[in-house]
Amino acid sequence: MKKFIIFLSLTLFGCNIQKTISILSKENSCPSSDFQENKNDFQLDYSELNNWAFRDDYNNYQDLLPKKIEKEENIEINVFFIHPTTLYDSDNWNSDTSSFNDDQGIQLSLENQASCFAGIGSIYAPHYRQMHIHSYTDTINGFKAYNLAYNDVLQAFRYFIKEINNNQYFIIAAHSQGTNHAMRLISEYISKDKLLSKKLILSYLIGMNVKKDFSSVPPCSGPTDLYCFLSWRTFLESTYPNNWEYGNHISSINPISWSIDTISSDKKLHNGILLPNKMLSFKETLSVYNHKGLIWLKKSNNILLNLYPSSNYHPGDYNLYWMNIRKNLKLRLQTHHENDVNINKDMSW
Repeated sequence: MKKFIIFLSLTLFGCNIQKTISILSKENSCPSSDFQENKNDFQLDYSELNNWAFRDDYNNYQDLLPKKIEKEENIEINVFFIHPTTLYDSDNWNSDTSSFNDDQGIQLSLENQASCFAGIGSIYAPHYRQMHIHSYTDTINGFKAYNLAYNDVLQAFRYFIKEINNNQYFIIAAHSQGTNHAMRLISEYISKDKLLSKKLILSYLIGMNVKKDFSSVPPCSGPTDLYCFLSWRTFLESTYPNNWEYGNHISSINPISWSIDTISSDKKLHNGILLPNKMLSFKETLSVYNHKGLIWLKKSNNILLNLYPSSNYHPGDYNLYWMNIRKNLKLRLQTHHENDVNINKDMSW
């Protein structure tokens, strides 16, 4: 029965059956030796397609979308997406480039997370030598592994800006480990370039504790805000995480009402959950609210949701609100377009 519940909960939050079985068959393992700098002493060449998990100019975004989602009008904005941790069972502190095309977890993150933006904007998601999950607990080897992973992300972003973005506005989106790298990218690189900063209109820093003042980019506080970042982490109501920082200094926005207040969102505003096999269902099911830098999920009447065997909904931070994220993105981009039109009118005078 326990295996059935785990299986059901994993499929509920974004995996199809075959991929879920594959993931369940693997066991977590900790690297047995220290980080070896000479093992990864080279830069990745991001002009090579095999160093990208997804490039909108080569891949078909419709392959990422759930079923019955109509084709959107592309708003000509690029989305730089940084995937979460998928390295759990390796003896190495960082993933090897040979694993890039075989990592099913990365494909899952594209289908369940990056897909929120597919067709609205153009997705560019680099492969990078991500750090092992145990890097979060081994502060010596883990920090070295983190630096290596971040350097790949930085090089990919530099290539993206120079060769792909063509001075357009862009969005950064990430989850979990990807959010750690996105935060560093914003605070250490983007924020120090005034011209580049003006092109970053939104950042989705999801799944980690992000301080409100981590950089010069402020947190968003409403449904149409721009030039800001959005962040949330979902837990069952009354749950405080043991290993993550929380408090009123941590940014959190309600991903249903898009408010930073502590009022529970109306279930009628919930637009559905992304389920296995790219299906959207359970509309008007969830009610959530902000509490001390966390999103607290009120217990649902849905039997399947209540079978989830954890009070931490980290794997579903995008899935739970997939359609709400998508609809709100279109609203924000519409606001951005209208602002641009008004500015151009004023300048013509």
